[in-house]
Amino acid sequence: MIDYFYYHWGPYLFRTQPKKYIIDRLKVDGKKSKKSYNDSLAGHLKTQLAYSKETQQWFNNEMIPTLSAYRKGHCEYHGLENFEVEYDLIDMWINYMKPGDFNPIHAHGGDLSFVLFLDVPKELDEEIFSFEGTSSEPGCLTFQFANQARPQWATTKIHVVPKTGDLYIFPALLEHTVAPFKSDVIRISVSGNFQIKNRHTFPELYF
Repeated sequence: MIDYFYYHWGPYLFRTQPKKYIIDRLKVDGKKSKKSYNDSLAGHLKTQLAYSKETQQWFNNEMIPTLSAYRKGHCEYHGLENFEVEYDLIDMWINYMKPGDFNPIHAHGGDLSFVLFLDVPKELDEEIFSFEGTSSEPGCLTFQFANQARPQWATTKIHVVPKTGDLYIFPALLEHTVAPFKSDVIRISVSGNFQIKNRHTFPELYF
């Protein structure tokens, strides 16, 4: 037996599932959204719509326990003191992803970003299963940190197969991309960004 310790490197990526009533309301309020958010986003999607201020404030309040859980995990991962942090949602939009749509590699503004998958049609699972190739599978979300490592002496990419209800939270500077799919379906997701309100209280604090 050999005693050992290993170090956590790279960003902290968090996955959870919010309660169903949150997903249901975001679907309903998303249908009411009329303001295109395309000119503020990197995505090659025709339909990206900003949520109302009312919905954003409601979601901000609902996310407080989840953001606290993220913060706790982040501090444990990096060996940091868990100062109490307050967040403000600075923007949030709904994405209706259709065949051929995609997101090129990009990062976000603010401090923390998220993506919540409201509806992932089962046809995409079938398309992923039949995919042949070495790149990211159809419709998959890929997080990219640093350069590729071949042979794999470091993990620099994580491929995520989206499932309905999955919520991912990650540092806003973490680059990511979304591959296109061919199935004749619409996948619905919500994205947004939070900033730290009380950053001035802890000058050494970032996330």
